[in-house]
Amino acid sequence: MDLLLDPTAWLIVIALSILGSIGNLALYQVGKQGVDAIRQRFPRIKDEQWLRVKGLYDRYGAWILLLSGIPVLGSMVTTAAGAFDVPRPMFLLLVTISKMLRNWLLVILAVGTYNYFRG
Repeated sequence: MDLLLDPTAWLIVIALSILGSIGNLALYQVGKQGVDAIRQRFPRIKDEQWLRVKGLYDRYGAWILLLSGIPVLGSMVTTAAGAFDVPRPMFLLLVTISKMLRNWLLVILAVGTYNYFRG
C-alpha cells in the first residue's frame, strides 16, 4: 500500500497522535488528584464501571493503555492511569502508540472510502 510509504501521511499521523496524547494528559492529571476528583469531574461514572477499570489495571497493568484510542474507554483508562500511578513516560508512550494505531486505521479507511467513491 503506497499510503504507508507516504512521508506526508506519516507526518500527519505522528503529529495527531502526539497531540492526542498530550490532550490525554489532562485526564491523567485529574486521575493524579485521586478518586474523589475523578468522581467530581465525571459524576456519571458508576462504582461498577470504576471497579471494572480497576480490574483491568490489576490484570493487565499499564498495557491497558493500548486501548486508549477507543472512545469512552480511552477516557476511563487514561484517567485511571493517573489514579493508579502509572509513570508519565510509560503513559505517554502507550497512549501515543494507541493513538497512532487508531489514526492509521482512520487514514486508511478515509483514503479507501475516497478511492471507492471516486471510482
